Amino acid sequence: MAKNKQITKIKEICLSASALGEEEISRLESILDNFQFICDLLATDLMVYVEAKKADHYVLVDIKRPHGHPTLFLESSVGSLVSIKSEPFIKKTFESGKKSVGVYGVMIAGRPTQQVVYPIYHYEKIIAIISFEKDLYLTESLLGKNWNKVADDLVGALNQKRHRLKHWPKLVGQEGFILTDNSDQLLYVSYMAQNLLVSVLGIREKTAGNKLSVLLKDFHPEVLDTEPVINLIKKRYSGIGGTLQITSFDLSENNKIHVLRDISELSLKEKEIKVKGALVKEIHHRVKNNLNAVAALLRMQLRRSNDQAVKEAFSQAILRLDSITLVHEFLAQADNVQIVAVGQLIKDIVKNLQRTLGYEDKKINVTINCPSDFFLDSEQAVSIALVVNELISNCYEHAFINISVGEIVIDITFDDKSDDSFILVVKDNGVGLPNDFNKDKPSSLGWHIVNILVTEDLDGKICINNLGSKNGEKGTEIKIEAKFHAKK
Repeated sequence: MAKNKQITKIKEICLSASALGEEEISRLESILDNFQFICDLLATDLMVYVEAKKADHYVLVDIKRPHGHPTLFLESSVGSLVSIKSEPFIKKTFESGKKSVGVYGVMIAGRPTQQVVYPIYHYEKIIAIISFEKDLYLTESLLGKNWNKVADDLVGALNQKRHRLKHWPKLVGQEGFILTDNSDQLLYVSYMAQNLLVSVLGIREKTAGNKLSVLLKDFHPEVLDTEPVINLIKKRYSGIGGTLQITSFDLSENNKIHVLRDISELSLKEKEIKVKGALVKEIHHRVKNNLNAVAALLRMQLRRSNDQAVKEAFSQAILRLDSITLVHEFLAQADNVQIVAVGQLIKDIVKNLQRTLGYEDKKINVTINCPSDFFLDSEQAVSIALVVNELISNCYEHAFINISVGEIVIDITFDDKSDDSFILVVKDNGVGLPNDFNKDKPSSLGWHIVNILVTEDLDGKICINNLGSKNGEKGTEIKIEAKFHAKK
């Protein structure tokens, strides 16, 4: 959200006070995040100027301050106009199209500074100037003689390799930096990077004249991510003080940048999540086993009874248990222990019902249409499982009297009218519902269960269409509109 506000502010400034066109402003907006990365890496304030509508003036459209390092500019003057006479090196760069360097000895906040100015191009036109205000005490103690080389490479990437910029890593302000050449020779190790090597990995070897691979020779990292466009590779190293992430990528044809970040806390949270996930899976596994045990007891009791009504009641209860069990079986095996793939769940429920309720003298075809990316949380998945179980059971038991070939279609679709709703349709070509059927005051337990689940658990509503009088069709269509918790 902050980024969008910032971009809007810069666009607003450019449109009102600068001479830039829409396309040029968009180009400038597209590289703003890269300005912050450069500012952090070089430990230097960065100011962005564009030519103003007012003659002989520039507009300061942005200031970037380095995270983790002192800034020379405590107050923001973004949006202000500055005269050409007050910024001679910016004027020089606009006119020459080349880098220019201000004289030593200018004091800002009591610190000796140097101004290093670069042009930013859009095709052949200079659309902006970035000015680094170097605190010489700081930058000479950090990058030293490498500062200008790194700055040249970074700004060169902005101007010549635009397609590569989006792959630069994002920073949080607590990273260390290492610069190496293509032979892995260490050219620069920031103070923060040195601290991270010592505190997290326990590496105390001198970096001067060394290679990065030699410093890390005793570690076997886990590769987290790669990006061929800039030869980026992200690795995680485990050490005596926690976990260190090192993201390496090409800065130029000759140099590589390595961004170091302590992710010990994040790694610990990941481990905790994995442990909790394993425990939840074990719970679902035990619930599944307990439900199977209950179903087995009900089957034993069913076989001991001679009352047909009791047998049917036990059979219905067992089918409902089986549907709930399938949900817990899914969750016991899934990578995500909180959501269930509804399409596969319904397929398994239908298979179980076909095996249990199927006729020897009839052929019942069931078609299931469900988006592959439709998921529900475990609680709602249980409700859907029970609803589908009841509706398909009703079809098998009542819809196909004196019909040798039956068709059942189950459709689940996202509701185009609402971002948090879905529609479940169960349709058959059977004999239809009795004329006196009332879904609001059902006589059967099954319909009573469906009503409660849809209205209370799924926050939905049921619409029933008897197809006997429509275009020669016959059968029943049950349409359920409901809310879902898991995102599609």
